[in-house]
Amino acid sequence: MKMMYAANGGAGPTYEVEADRQGNFTIRREGRLLKRVSSVTNYVGKPRWGSRRLELAAIEDARNLIDTYHAQEA
Repeated sequence: MKMMYAANGGAGPTYEVEADRQGNFTIRREGRLLKRVSSVTNYVGKPRWGSRRLELAAIEDARNLIDTYHAQEA
């Protein structure tokens, strides 16, 4: 899933967040890769094909990471 996210409640710069159903995500700004996070590849109870819940959790993690960066910057 790809989505655009604007930091600082829409007042800050716009980031492109891309997440997959395994829990991996990437953050890009103006086409430039800023952060790539890979999830744990295998654990007890992990769905074989991933899940929507893991994808949404990865997007939330990316949003929190962006907001934390901008909070420290201010």
